[in-house]
Amino acid sequence: MEQARRYLFVGLKGLVIAALLVWSLTPIFWNILTSFKVPGQIFDYPPVFFFMPNLDAYQQALGPGGIYPQLQNSLFVAIGTTVVSLACAVLAGYAFSRYEFPGRKPLMLGLVATRLLPPISAVVPLYLLASDLNLIDTRTILVVIYSALNIPFATWLLKSYVDAVPKELEESAFLEGCGSLRTIQKITMPLIAPGLVATGIFVFILAWNEFMFAYMFTAVNARTMPVVLAEARGGEQILWQVLTAQATILIVPAVIVGIFLQKYLVRGLTAGAVK
Repeated sequence: MEQARRYLFVGLKGLVIAALLVWSLTPIFWNILTSFKVPGQIFDYPPVFFFMPNLDAYQQALGPGGIYPQLQNSLFVAIGTTVVSLACAVLAGYAFSRYEFPGRKPLMLGLVATRLLPPISAVVPLYLLASDLNLIDTRTILVVIYSALNIPFATWLLKSYVDAVPKELEESAFLEGCGSLRTIQKITMPLIAPGLVATGIFVFILAWNEFMFAYMFTAVNARTMPVVLAEARGGEQILWQVLTAQATILIVPAVIVGIFLQKYLVRGLTAGAVK
């Protein structure tokens, strides 16, 4: 009887996981499938699943006058945000983890609480500041804004990883003559590498997919891919084939990053689960 219940529980869990996978992956599959159809096949009923793939939308997207500039902007902004956020968050997380100073806990709570504020509430003052500094329609302003939004989140994550590193290892490095920065570089960062990768992936994806600030702070030169997708909707019609092809291209970098860094991501997410 107990074994039958166990099998029933495993079977139900498998069905729930399968249902969640279908719910999550079906829109992505349908998007990719639509990008290879000709316009006349997109609205066929019943839907067409087997057809000769058409690459016109990809040739239009990746050809002359396509989305290469916007794709480069997105890569630059996402990578720049990840580097800046991790560089600041490592130092901040280490300081919160290792040093005792007045107001440490309230400051940490205040840092995390900034994520509770709706980002749109900061649009007007940020726009005025960026305009005064001549940073409107530049990739720099997006890196600065995205980093400011993600550093609190990254600091909170990395502090938990630094907490798990034994202090004795760092004390040994101090006895050997290493300073604080060298100890962080040679001892702490290699030990929290899975956490750095997991945090970096989250920051990269958040910056890669961000739309609101990219839409409001850019016009032509610094347009990113999420804004391009929104602009694929015309005034009188929606170019579904072009829209789905661009959306598929937008998915690819995040998928590649996740696949190549998957083992580090899993280790980073599970670090600390077992003492």
